[in-house]
Amino acid sequence: MQIPIARDLAERVAPFSSRTTCQEVFDRFMASGSLLNVPVVNDGRPVGMVSRQDFLLVYVRLYGREIYGRRPISSLMNRYPLVVDASESCEQINTRLFGSGLSSPLQGYIVTDNGTYFGLGAAATLMRVMAGLTERRAQDLERQRQRAEAANQSKTKFLATMSHELRTPLNAIIGFADLIRMELYGEMQPSRYKEYVADIHNSGIHLLGMINELLDMAKIEAGRSELNETEIVVPEIVDEVVRMLRPSITESGLTISTQIAEDLPTLFADEQQIRRILVNLVSNAVKFTPPQGTISVVAEVAGDGGMRIAVHDTGIGIPADKLQKVLEPFEQVENSFTRTRAGTGLGLPLAKAMAEAHDGALCLESEIGMGTTVCVCLPPARLVPPAPDRQITEVA
Repeated sequence: MQIPIARDLAERVAPFSSRTTCQEVFDRFMASGSLLNVPVVNDGRPVGMVSRQDFLLVYVRLYGREIYGRRPISSLMNRYPLVVDASESCEQINTRLFGSGLSSPLQGYIVTDNGTYFGLGAAATLMRVMAGLTERRAQDLERQRQRAEAANQSKTKFLATMSHELRTPLNAIIGFADLIRMELYGEMQPSRYKEYVADIHNSGIHLLGMINELLDMAKIEAGRSELNETEIVVPEIVDEVVRMLRPSITESGLTISTQIAEDLPTLFADEQQIRRILVNLVSNAVKFTPPQGTISVVAEVAGDGGMRIAVHDTGIGIPADKLQKVLEPFEQVENSFTRTRAGTGLGLPLAKAMAEAHDGALCLESEIGMGTTVCVCLPPARLVPPAPDRQITEVA
């Protein structure tokens, strides 16, 4: 979009000289009713501006003609009009005219070319041009938004389609690897093949997990993710997740502990999504914590009466300026440690999206070299109140 400059907006208005008498100025204003402002120029250099309204207010009052009629216009002109170069953009002029407070916007501005008078700019013309620019920019932004939405929908549809297409053969690979590993049709020889089959199986499971993450994110972005809500016992899910991930925790040389509040209420939520949140958070902690580190999982009633589930690790930490970035899909903080850890970059974004689907929130605190704490806070409305004690009365 081409932005007009002062040269494009200038009108060629014949100037006065500073020696022109006020009567001559009056006669010219009377001869041209559309003439609102006239520059005052000496030897090609602007020295002032005469505003029709301001001039006539002084000149036609009692004795105004007698006092000023033969005087030069320099006695009534504005000596400090706004002067702009012909190359200045309309945006720059608009800022100077309406934002500086140094001149009257209604008088407009004088345009010069290398210091020599070129023409006169009108405030009304400038405002029309700026309004048109604003409208065109709004239209451009709307078109860009629509294109971005269309591209995002195409990406989401592509991810969903590809995820489905990849899962079908991958499930077959995992299934056949299982059959071979279990030696249902005879013993494998040599035994080294068992290691190869185990690698095939584990790699398939890992790849399937990544594909499932892509599919889940595609569903969430497309608004097709639905909650299957039931009453769930959070301590049981925490224990299940810890048991499931303990082999990788032990293999990584880490230790894990849990701190579950004794009075923790039942939670009304999607069990699969709450489990997925915990798996993602603990897996992230395992992935980015060096050997000999520790991980702790906390579940408690928060101060507002909701539930707080937190995973803390003593890992590498995240720089303060990258905390928001890691919550965006497919984003990862790049460093020498993370380059050795494969993943889609969807663990935290998925956990955040699933927490928000439950009207909750995910918050992240981290310090380089000290570790990271990820908290999922669920609202009080998600907690199931304990059933009242039942009293049994005997009927005689």
